[in-house]
Amino acid sequence: MPAQRRMKAMQTITLDAEVGQVSAELIRRGIPASVRVHVLVEVPDHDAWPMAALAQEGGAFDGLADESDLYTDADLKERAG
Repeated sequence: MPAQRRMKAMQTITLDAEVGQVSAELIRRGIPASVRVHVLVEVPDHDAWPMAALAQEGGAFDGLADESDLYTDADLKERAG
């Protein structure tokens, strides 16, 4: 019989803080700096930050710089224009 996993209670904290102040706010609320946290970020005024900036700053596509291109000009059947 496999060992049963012990479920831990998860505490939820909602912060309304500026990006640079999240760590300080957690510490102010008594969360030690050594504790690992799961963070969900919601940007209330998403129109203030264009999607291209979100993608670039988020780093989700950074790993693509190390990937080779899937297609090159040699793959073209005909050139546009």
